[in-house]
Amino acid sequence: MEKNIKTFILTTFLCITCFAIKNQSVYAFSEDVNLNLLIENKENQKELKSKIEKLHQDIEAKTENIDNKKQDNVQAEVVSVSFVEKNELNSSDYLINEVKTIEKEKLELEKQLEENKVKGMKLEKSIEEDEKKYLKENNLRFKAGIWPVTSYNQISSPFGYRIHPITGERKFHRGIDIPAPQNTEILSSDDGVVIFSGVQNGYGNVVKLKHFDGKKTVYAHNTFNVAREGDIVKQGQVIAKVGTTGNSTGNHLHFETIIDEENINPLDAVNK
Repeated sequence: MEKNIKTFILTTFLCITCFAIKNQSVYAFSEDVNLNLLIENKENQKELKSKIEKLHQDIEAKTENIDNKKQDNVQAEVVSVSFVEKNELNSSDYLINEVKTIEKEKLELEKQLEENKVKGMKLEKSIEEDEKKYLKENNLRFKAGIWPVTSYNQISSPFGYRIHPITGERKFHRGIDIPAPQNTEILSSDDGVVIFSGVQNGYGNVVKLKHFDGKKTVYAHNTFNVAREGDIVKQGQVIAKVGTTGNSTGNHLHFETIIDEENINPLDAVNK
């Protein structure tokens, strides 16, 4: 009897474990598929924007050419109508028709772009909903990310109050500083969207990410930024290179994690 009970308990435990693993695998697969589709969608948007901009420039150039030809024709007519070639008069009409054709093509591409934007927003929302479901089922506030600088694990300045190395004032340090050689690759701690890539105050070159589970991460003092605003990045993707731009005393990564608009210790948000 006791043996049967133990066998039942073991079987039940294995079934629950297998079910959990299966569900987690299905979740991970679903998120990865949607993430790849979202990345492809963003690339399509970039390509469409580039084509639309080129067509816009073509329209401006041809319109200017039309205006110049009209002006030349007016001046020629003032001197003598006989000097105005018939072909020259027709060329303006030809350019006008060309502009109309290009404008039609531009409108079609703009329509495709809007459709892509809608699809992108739906994909992004779907990924976020999957993340929320995962967090709720596992009783988590956020998903732990990865360490952002491979092979460099030392911290030169921890999270919390400290004496600022430049000003000498006691000030709250919103992240951690990870020393590493110049141009060491900085990796995205988790999948997400680049919400800022540029120069900001004492941060120097900085990349900010919004992750699908709701957290945000900040990577500052970079030599230069690889990721651009609006990019969709995967966990472990190179987004910048270590540097010492902004208010900095040496090459290092300043790394922040933000949950519900509040900075937390990044060490509590990564798998160590």
